[in-house]
Order: sequence, then structure tokens, then C-alpha cells
Amino acid sequence: MRIRARMLPQGWYPGSKSACINDMEKFTAGVKTLPAGTRVYGGIVPHAGWYFSGKLAAQVFYLNSLVSQPQVVCIFGGHLGGDYPPLLAKEDAWETPLGSLRMAVEFYAPLKRRLTMQDEHPGDNTIEVQLPFVKHYFPEAKLLAVRAPQSEKALELGETVVAVAQELKLTLLVFGSTDLTHYGPNYGWAPKGYGEGAVRWVKEVNDKHFLDAALKLDGPEMLQRAIREQSACSVGGAVAAAAAAKKLGAARAILLDHYTSYDIIPGDSFVGYAGVVLAG
Repeated sequence: MRIRARMLPQGWYPGSKSACINDMEKFTAGVKTLPAGTRVYGGIVPHAGWYFSGKLAAQVFYLNSLVSQPQVVCIFGGHLGGDYPPLLAKEDAWETPLGSLRMAVEFYAPLKRRLTMQDEHPGDNTIEVQLPFVKHYFPEAKLLAVRAPQSEKALELGETVVAVAQELKLTLLVFGSTDLTHYGPNYGWAPKGYGEGAVRWVKEVNDKHFLDAALKLDGPEMLQRAIREQSACSVGGAVAAAAAAKKLGAARAILLDHYTSYDIIPGDSFVGYAGVVLAG
């Protein structure tokens, strides 16, 4: 059996089962449940280390798990330019502190028949940082892990994953992994200067433009906003998730919360984070 080992150091997420569960319980304490009758199809989650954005990701996964326990959870990662094909993680299982996650190997051949794809190699954080959440909240589910490019290929990828799931008669939730605006000298981009005014602009203007498109499940606008306004670092993952959720039946999205790393550790360089539930 091919098992992908953990690659991210413990600063990204804890190293033990008990520490992971302890953090997840803190992250979700007091979270308001979704209205009765809400259907869920997945979400959009941030992928910074848990200290910064773990609570948002945990809440998205947790609220989905209260409504749906699918056979397959798909995580769409990113950090790919527009010229890349989708990258598919092709192991049999992926190591987490809570035990190995079985991979949805039955998807591999059908996806490669429909799409030009390449194998994904370990090291990127956009998917791995989510895996303890998947293992904890969806203990019986298999994992499908794909990185989506920053292009319209992400739309096709999302729809194709759903088509394969339906062909295989497997239930599915989809999650897109992206952080929002990366601002300041660490990222070489500070069009509004520095200080609290810049933070407000990122939250109330730049991030908001992207989130407004996401809440409409408008994949093409999400893509255009991210490219033009530098408002999402892994927009392909979010776009693929929105396209997949729409094909599954999603009609809306629910914003749980939105903040920046400045709210945790103030500084001239900071990143935006949002947690979104894809719903019906």
C-alpha cells in the first residue's frame, strides 16, 4: 500500500491525535448550527497554520458533518498557475495524526480518461493542512485530493469530479482550499500603504469582492477577481469547489466568518481568511 507521509512540520497543525482533537473542540465550541433543513455540499476553507485559520476550516467541516456523512470527501487545493493541469494525489492512503485516510482510488482512472492531469507530489500545504479535519469529522469517508490551476480548467475539474462520483454512485462533499489577499512587504504588494486603513481596505474591499462572487457561486467572477485583484492565492481550489457544488445542487453559500492574520498578530504583512459553507 502506498501511504503518503505527513510533510508539514508541527507548526502547521499538531503532531498527536489528542492535540488535534483538543484544538478542534476549541475551534467549534459554541458554533451555531445551520438552520434546520439546510442541505450541504462542502465549503471553502483557509489553509494557513491552525493557529491562524484553523478555527474557520474546522467550523466549515464540522457544520457539514452534522448534516452529511458522504462516502467521499474531495479537497481541491491550489497554489498552481494557469498553465498547469490539475494535479492528482495518487497514493492509497495519506497519513494524519488521527490515523491514515483511505484515498478514493476508484476515481483515478475515470478522472484521467476525462481530463489531462499530472501526479501531485508531496510538500504543498493547501490540502495536507485540512486532512485531520477530514479524518475526524468524516471518519468513514475516503479522500480525493486534487490541486486545481488558476484557470477555467478548475471549473471543468469540479464538474468532472462530480460526474465521476455520480457514475460510481458515490456520495460526495467538496471543499476548496484558499487564503485571501496577501498584503504587505512579505508579499511585495501594498497598494494602500500600511496600518489600519490598509487592513480595512483588504477586508472591506479586496477580500469582499472575491467573497461576494463566492457567495453567488460565480466561479468565473471568482477567477477574474483573484487574478485582477490578487484576492485569493489558490483560487483554482475555490472555483473547482464552487463548480462541483453547483453541479451537485448547491444554490447558495453561507459566510461563517472572515478575518485576517493582522487580527491575531498585527503587522505590515498579513493574509485574509474566510470560512464558507456551500449549501442548498
